[in-house]
Amino acid sequence: MMRSRRRPLALKHLEATGDWIASRQESDGALPWVPNGKFDPWDHVHAAMGLTLAGRFDAARAAFRYLVRAQGADGAWAAESCGGQVVDATRQSNHAAYLAVGLWHHHTAKPDVDFLAEMWPSLQRAIDFVVDLRMPCGSIAWAVNPAGRPWKAPLLTGSSSIHGSLVCAIRIAERLDRDASEWRAARERLAHVLRHDLRRFDDVDLPNGGPGRHSMDWYYPILGGAVRGAAARLRLLDRAQADVFLEEGVGCRCVIERPWYTVAETCEMVLALDACGLTNRAEQMLSWVKPLRTEEGGYWTGVTHPDRILYPEGEQTPWTAATVLLAADALARESATSSFFRDLAGEDLGEALAENVAKPVARAEREDRTELEREEISASAEATP
Repeated sequence: MMRSRRRPLALKHLEATGDWIASRQESDGALPWVPNGKFDPWDHVHAAMGLTLAGRFDAARAAFRYLVRAQGADGAWAAESCGGQVVDATRQSNHAAYLAVGLWHHHTAKPDVDFLAEMWPSLQRAIDFVVDLRMPCGSIAWAVNPAGRPWKAPLLTGSSSIHGSLVCAIRIAERLDRDASEWRAARERLAHVLRHDLRRFDDVDLPNGGPGRHSMDWYYPILGGAVRGAAARLRLLDRAQADVFLEEGVGCRCVIERPWYTVAETCEMVLALDACGLTNRAEQMLSWVKPLRTEEGGYWTGVTHPDRILYPEGEQTPWTAATVLLAADALARESATSSFFRDLAGEDLGEALAENVAKPVARAEREDRTELEREEISASAEATP
């Protein structure tokens, strides 16, 4: 028999976190990082997903409707604004695409075709903006600069996130009986490059560092649904990556050169581990963020190690708190949305997993694992008839 799962975080703590996110929403529906502070569309959608998990459906819908009003003529949003004033007019492809994830997550929690239909024109413009940024190899260009010129470089994390967004956009289109053939073709090509041609992301000239600097490049191909099965487990159990980005009992680093461990990256890693079956390890890592919870229900952005200095000082963001709720929801296995990230794979997933079967199983067996990871494998074997 499968073992029953205990709730990873206390219900009263989860409810308090939902209340705290709601307290940070502005009257127009916006969810900035801090009151009267930075706003970006990706983190806004992520925070709205936290409202959905908290059962605050009207507030979540207000957040999505805010994006409709703020959407640009090209279907995208400014990368950063503050108090309604644009700070950075760059339009990032992964920002535009993420609306689909938030909407499908909301529909999964509270099905309402009428609301999807209301949001469809905005979603269609956003996804068309993204698909128009396809590169010859199948990846997606990172952004369009303020002058309207595409930045001809794909980001591994951004393209991986877009994969999951396209999966959700296609499901919304199917639910509304709309044509998604071009989106489907774009997702299939993107999945192929993420599974088989990662070198396409190696030569990227970016102002904040190249590929591999952020821990997200490690786990996002799994979190975004493109990689599953043995390939996903091999990637997440890679000892070299773990030695660089993970600190046992502390969390996951944000960037490779700084000993700064963040709640959001740690919880996203939890979701990626759970998505490929390493659920015991995921549960262990989620427990690491508990010391960063505040009495009000929010979470500090991150902490340095070993000196335990909160950084940035005093910062708690709605999207950080929402990521904790998403990870806890996935591990609890109780709600309609608990399998949301596990399900972020396209229709060709079976073919991709079949390709993995041909790879030597011994490679996985040679990987170093913690005692908890070995327990996960043993438990899975026991549960198989």
